[in-house]
Amino acid sequence: MPLSVNNISALNALSTKQSVTANNIANSETKEFKKSTTVLEEGLSGAVSTKIQPVNTPGTMVNQPDGSLEEMSNVDLIQETTDMITTRHAYEANLKALKININMEDAVLDLIG
Repeated sequence: MPLSVNNISALNALSTKQSVTANNIANSETKEFKKSTTVLEEGLSGAVSTKIQPVNTPGTMVNQPDGSLEEMSNVDLIQETTDMITTRHAYEANLKALKININMEDAVLDLIG
């Protein structure tokens, strides 16, 4: 598969990963919410795909005024924020590689043409 197609599949996969992380953050204060994680996988042709997997570890248990325990979400905001930063950098790197590839193709066409 050409480099640009692989970069586009990576951009789509990273966009999905960022969306899942954003959903985790948005629901971090929702009682009993279980976060998800995104696994990026490389196919035989080099294309990148995603698998979204739920994380079923229990959330923090909080004592309620009536003495009962209530489970909070299992989202770690520090980890989610760190994931967003690394995903953003990976997205930017793939976008830059895609732009360079397009510029190189244009230069070759100019030489031929």
